[in-house]
Amino acid sequence: MHIYHRNITLREWLPLLGLTFSAFIFNTSEFIPNGLLTDIATDLKITEAHAGLLISVYAWVVALTSLPLMLLVSKMEYRKLLLYTIILFIVSHILSALSIGYATLMISRIGVACSHAVFWSIASPLAVNIAPEGHRSMALSMIVTGTSIAMIVGLPLGRIIGLHIGWRMTFFCIAAIAFAIFLLLVIIFPKV
Repeated sequence: MHIYHRNITLREWLPLLGLTFSAFIFNTSEFIPNGLLTDIATDLKITEAHAGLLISVYAWVVALTSLPLMLLVSKMEYRKLLLYTIILFIVSHILSALSIGYATLMISRIGVACSHAVFWSIASPLAVNIAPEGHRSMALSMIVTGTSIAMIVGLPLGRIIGLHIGWRMTFFCIAAIAFAIFLLLVIIFPKV
């Protein structure tokens, strides 16, 4: 049986690109503390091991909250949920950049972890739902591409910003890019 694959219009690609950019920024944020631990530890006058807890706690929060958070928001329309998740992500990064100490930085990273847990619970289903017929595997591969580019480009770029302007500016930059992605999604993302 032959399946007809029609060309996808730019209007159909844009929501998928928005999700790809979102995957990029969410994974950049997840990995970025790895490259900034020394700077964070020095600035907050803590050990690198203590700063490393930011990464461990983040991972545990994502693992432990994914299911409960999805149960909590399961009745919410996906577009609205995606936008609220990105707002939490942006606010948490601004709080990370403005944190006055280790405790406030940890709380802000927990906020990022909660947004991460929800985002990765809905990213693949959203990609499949908004993909034109016959292009669902392409939509999923775009999400994976965003993740890969985060490792190749996002992490090193965040590290460079952290080295030259300070680790706080890295978090501000992530918030700014996420805000631009948010605006794009507000304009182009359909109701799902």
